[in-house]
Amino acid sequence: MSSSDTPLVSVVTPSFNKGRFIEETIRSVLSQDYPRIEYIIIDGGSTDGTRGILEKYSRKIAFVSEPDKGQSDAINKGWRLAKGDILAYLNADDTYTPGAVRAVVESFSKNPDAGLVYGDGILTDESGRVISTHSAGEFSLRDLLYCRDNILQPAVFIRRAVYDRIGGIDEELPLAMDLDYWIRTGLLFPAVYTRQPLATAKIYAEAKSAALMHQYVSDYDHILAKVFADPNLPPGLAHEKNAIYTYVYTKGALDYLHAGMVREGLSMLWKAFWLNPYRCIADIIILACQYGYRRLRSRS
Repeated sequence: MSSSDTPLVSVVTPSFNKGRFIEETIRSVLSQDYPRIEYIIIDGGSTDGTRGILEKYSRKIAFVSEPDKGQSDAINKGWRLAKGDILAYLNADDTYTPGAVRAVVESFSKNPDAGLVYGDGILTDESGRVISTHSAGEFSLRDLLYCRDNILQPAVFIRRAVYDRIGGIDEELPLAMDLDYWIRTGLLFPAVYTRQPLATAKIYAEAKSAALMHQYVSDYDHILAKVFADPNLPPGLAHEKNAIYTYVYTKGALDYLHAGMVREGLSMLWKAFWLNPYRCIADIIILACQYGYRRLRSRS
């Protein structure tokens, strides 16, 4: 790969009290076989020994350790410091697979109009035991609007032009900031899917995505309000507004009920039924079947 084919890739890791995982994350970035990686860690003032690990690698990484406003604030802070032509963020309990960065750069090179490149991944428990592989599938803006987000966040890279055009992460979203960013990108830029595992994500009880799954619906409300006010939204998707909101509220209701939050679940279900009673009932049946299928698979 010639120097003209080696754009700088900037990876930002937001971190707070992830000392038991972060060294593995750091090593997965530093061991990449791609020669031009800028690695920035934005730590929120951890008190668990993270600072000592960061100092151990201080000759190879850049880091800031100070109080911040949370994950989204940390990502934005890192991206503002980044100089790369390609940007990514990798949480402090996730890792890249060997060769991931090189594969992404090659994909961007082959697809000069692409704003986003993403791939498949591997899901593990907190000890690193593989739970399953994750196949993301081809990019679908429609699926994302229905909040059927199959894109694995650590396996995503964006071109600098995306950040320059749409800005950083929406800091009003504590949970679904990645989904929001993929949608905002997809409204303006092509996205390219590469069929290879680029990252490993840990799934465990304390992980934010697992612990707060039922609360995503409030983030979706915020995201959809922006989407349906966006002039770049294709007319065909704009006409599905009622169906999209009905599905999102129905799914949110079932997630709340599954978490034992009956009052919140019934309230959300009423919102869905009020919007479109027939579609709400159909969505309940479809989602209930999906829940049942996943439970059967988890027992097998």
